[in-house]
Amino acid sequence: MSVRSKTSERGFTLVEMLTVVAMVGVLATLAVYGVRKYIFASKSSEALTMINSIKAAEETYKDETFAYLDVSSGAGYTPLYPSTAPADHKTAWLNPTHTDFANWRRLGVDANGPVAFGYAVAAGAAGASIPSPSTTANLNFPTPVEPWYVIRAQADHNADGVNSVIVASSFTREVYVENDSE
Repeated sequence: MSVRSKTSERGFTLVEMLTVVAMVGVLATLAVYGVRKYIFASKSSEALTMINSIKAAEETYKDETFAYLDVSSGAGYTPLYPSTAPADHKTAWLNPTHTDFANWRRLGVDANGPVAFGYAVAAGAAGASIPSPSTTANLNFPTPVEPWYVIRAQADHNADGVNSVIVASSFTREVYVENDSE
């Protein structure tokens, strides 16, 4: 056997193997990051579905009473329902021990199962001041000339202290989303 044929049968060098392992590692890291971001962003769909349900329930309530229901008993958008501090797990929607349970039952909103977000609804009459929904963006609501409501959904999907916040109101069809991949 010649020297030349022995060289071609040796296989891969250590540098070549390390290069392949490094490339696979980089691709795996990018894939994990992309999938995690996709999963966290997809969790926002729950909040959007619930917000649409809350909007429909508020409009039905207004048709019957000529006012929107201020569901959250605390100042502004507290306490959140069904869990006052949503974390990285889901909570059953029906929570009879919650302060605002009766208000949510009165509004008639229900979830198909446990929820990851906490929800709050502030409502008022024409001319009443609108509490700030505590977002990084300054959401400027107009001075209300008719009854109004603002819905706030909040969750901390990865328990890092940064909340996903989704805000909707009776003033516009637009929905404000902050940190949807958190």
